[in-house]
Amino acid sequence: MGWAEASRAAGRIAAACSATGPARTRAEHALAELHALVPYTGASLARWNGTRHVLVAQAGYQAQTLADLNGPVYLRDPMWHVTSARRVPTRWQDLPFPAERSPLYRESLRPHGYREGMTAPFFRPDGGYAGMLTLNTDSAAHPDDPAVEVLRLVSPRWTTVLAGSGDEPPADPEHQPLRIAVSNAGDCTALRAAQVPDELLEAARRLRDRAGGFAWVPGHRLPWRLRGEPSSSPGIASVVRCEPAPVPGGLSRREVEVLTGLASGASNEEIARDLHASRRTVSTHVEHVLAKLGVRSRTEAAVLALREGVLALL
Repeated sequence: MGWAEASRAAGRIAAACSATGPARTRAEHALAELHALVPYTGASLARWNGTRHVLVAQAGYQAQTLADLNGPVYLRDPMWHVTSARRVPTRWQDLPFPAERSPLYRESLRPHGYREGMTAPFFRPDGGYAGMLTLNTDSAAHPDDPAVEVLRLVSPRWTTVLAGSGDEPPADPEHQPLRIAVSNAGDCTALRAAQVPDELLEAARRLRDRAGGFAWVPGHRLPWRLRGEPSSSPGIASVVRCEPAPVPGGLSRREVEVLTGLASGASNEEIARDLHASRRTVSTHVEHVLAKLGVRSRTEAAVLALREGVLALL
């Protein structure tokens, strides 16, 4: 498809997303217009409710494929980590590793005859993750470059559809996002009435100037992701946003701890000493971390951890 035709398709997709009516209806119309841009075999639009993806609309996928794409299988896949870290539409051909390294590709997508695919993550104006569009084709020629650029440009319109699709309550209502104010003296105060675990308050103290990090709280199914926000209030050093979230790449707690050591410049021997583990065990963890994150070196893993806040706070 040429750029002019892609531009016209972008207008139709944007119009479908912005139309009046229920979010599901708008999403279905937008997916129908998308097919003129990318002749997909399957497409799915899902919103993120804070703990998992919730399907809004789909076309062409079988039930098991939908479950794999929108469930924990994808969240543990290196393909998802690369896409969410880049924050832009990403095709299989855009990955820094062969698609065969992805369990999702090998076990769920390739057996159904898909030859190319793409995930477009969507983000709210405040930077929060809103959801994703996934699509797959039976031709390696699609989606082409103009289609990828169009999807990047109309991302805000898809986000408005996702914002209007929140009829379903969160799966874990007791694990709602919260914000903690950290004073210049290091005192932490929750900004809404809530019983905040001591572990989360301590993690907020430790965040300091880092881009973000994770804290594991006993009794909670998911770890908490913490991100610092600047504060203009006198006496308040920062405001820390906390929300339950899976770790990128499906890393385990121990793997995040090892990655935190890598980000600090520690050697395997130093990491092993700090974690009271053997050097061989740490070496194995490092191999797993590189594979799950889809990076080629310790340096790349460290840079990614610091940039994306994939660090252990507690």
